[in-house]
Amino acid sequence: MELVLVVVALALSGCWAGLRMAVKARREVGILRRINATLEACSEQRARELQAALTAAEGQAAQVEAAHRAKTEFLTSMSHELRTPLNAVIGFSDLMRMNEAQEPLTHRQHQALEQIRDAGARLLVLVDEVLNLADIEGGRLALNVERLDPLLVARQVCEALRPMAEAAEVELREPPPVAGLAARADRERLRQVLTALIANAVKYNRPGGAVLIEARQSAEGVSLSVHDTGPGLPAARMNGLFQPFNRLGREASDVPGAGLGLAVARRLIDAMGGRLEAESREGEGAVFTMYLPASAAQPRPLIASPVPAADLPEATLLYVEDNPSNVALMRHVTTAFGRLRLHVAQTGPEGLALARDLRPDVIILDINLPGMDGFELKARLGEDPLTRTVPVLALSAGAALADIRRGREAGFMEYLTKPLQIPALAEALSRALSPVSTTGDVAVRAGAIDAA
Repeated sequence: MELVLVVVALALSGCWAGLRMAVKARREVGILRRINATLEACSEQRARELQAALTAAEGQAAQVEAAHRAKTEFLTSMSHELRTPLNAVIGFSDLMRMNEAQEPLTHRQHQALEQIRDAGARLLVLVDEVLNLADIEGGRLALNVERLDPLLVARQVCEALRPMAEAAEVELREPPPVAGLAARADRERLRQVLTALIANAVKYNRPGGAVLIEARQSAEGVSLSVHDTGPGLPAARMNGLFQPFNRLGREASDVPGAGLGLAVARRLIDAMGGRLEAESREGEGAVFTMYLPASAAQPRPLIASPVPAADLPEATLLYVEDNPSNVALMRHVTTAFGRLRLHVAQTGPEGLALARDLRPDVIILDINLPGMDGFELKARLGEDPLTRTVPVLALSAGAALADIRRGREAGFMEYLTKPLQIPALAEALSRALSPVSTTGDVAVRAGAIDAA
């Protein structure tokens, strides 16, 4: 009997323990379910917050992109609008300088004229730098990368900047020859970068100082270094060296500039597959070194093009332009050229009608014309049997690469940009009036867009 009671007691004890464990397990399961529900709710809330943050970030990115696009469009538009008045400022200044023998100026008038011309040239450089920056940031930079000798380009730049160096009493030392030096780069853009670097080395130098250009060839490529003996830069200023509109504390100096040249130069070198670096110590000058990719290809033979004679033949010229100051400038220019009979139309339709009646020897078109733009007018002239063989030149304030590319595709014989470079116009007219000229070849005159 006692054994039975012991067994029953053990059974009851086991059952009680099992019940307690079951109750405890159920309670823990409930706790885990509540924790899981809480975690799921937190996870869903966090997911919603992350999605909201992602949506906000995408919206902000779209706003930034829209703002960047609007800024680029604004800069391009402003470049165009500024070039039109600059065309009159620089063009009439050049004409007055050309006519000094026939119409002498007083000493004060001559000084004032030089100030006007210099101020116009500085403003044109600024406009071109802003346009370059807009093209680069907008992804519209077109490059013609080829095999070239960078020393040849450097010597040409030195020759162009020598008067500036002499006026500043700075010795400009051309790079010594290096056999077999070859790199891959865009010739005009490389010239632009070297001009900015060497001009800065002269401007920020000291009287009696020097600028030295060195070149080295390696397996990786070609390096070109511009050394100066100027005041140099403190280490604290080096981080802002290539930032746009940062003049590194020289805002109050009498050296002109907007702080864009180095920023544009580095971006151009980057676009050509190279890099631009700088070293400087305060009181010890600065060294700017560009590294360009090497080129192993054989150079193409160069064919020299003769410089056209300044004495143009007798011809009839039709100029389609709606801006009175530009028309006045062209009248003065053609009078200075001599035997050119100038006719002017102010709208696209008027230009088309006058071209059919006159059968001119050359037509010069502005692009932004009322009634019919220059591209449509060029197409209509090409469709008409009476005018399809007449050489057509473009003269436009649209100097962006996209404008120049569109002008090339439209079939203009040459694409000149404002402000008008009178020697470039003379050369273009000489080519157009040459018996062997053809309307199928399109050129962009380098003299008109070097700074662009």
